[in-house]
Amino acid sequence: MIGNDVIDLKLAGRQSNWRRKGFLEKVFLESEQEIISTSPNSNLVVWLLWSMKEAAYKANQREFNLPRRLNWKAQECENLSLTSTRASGKVNISGVVYHTSSEITSEYIHTSAEKLPTWGVKNAIFETSSSEVKQRIIKLVCEHFQLKVNKLQFEKDPHNMPFLSSNNNFYFDRFSLSGHGKFHAYSLSLINCET
Repeated sequence: MIGNDVIDLKLAGRQSNWRRKGFLEKVFLESEQEIISTSPNSNLVVWLLWSMKEAAYKANQREFNLPRRLNWKAQECENLSLTSTRASGKVNISGVVYHTSSEITSEYIHTSAEKLPTWGVKNAIFETSSSEVKQRIIKLVCEHFQLKVNKLQFEKDPHNMPFLSSNNNFYFDRFSLSGHGKFHAYSLSLINCET
């Protein structure tokens, strides 16, 4: 399964004071707090770990058909490898491991999470509306399966997870959408999938 998360770093800086009392303890395990406190760029690492957890949570929610209920402490970021523009790692959620890959710029962090790193996830990020991002996903899926664009539409399951339907029937769900501030993004896998 696939999950993703995007963080508008400027908006996050204005909206959230992660240095306030109790914030780190509520969201991060002691091992993760150690990574943050020893980092030369603690601000970036806070949002990177947050993004990794959010992306893995979405993948886990879809994989196990779970209702929305994020338990920050049930997730542990592990094996973090970080450069100035990329990061990779794993997020362990109650023994289920998701591999994460993050793109880092001065404006945003975009993380995708996938259960199997061989799924060939395509990531894209835009400064556009969420409806335009959805139309891009429909176009890619239609091209892959040789469908007419007007055959697919977005719907949500009972747990509010998006999927594509055709004639009011489930068609495709190997994607994840996210948005924050001026950025919207998706992660999508068309490899080894049949409908």
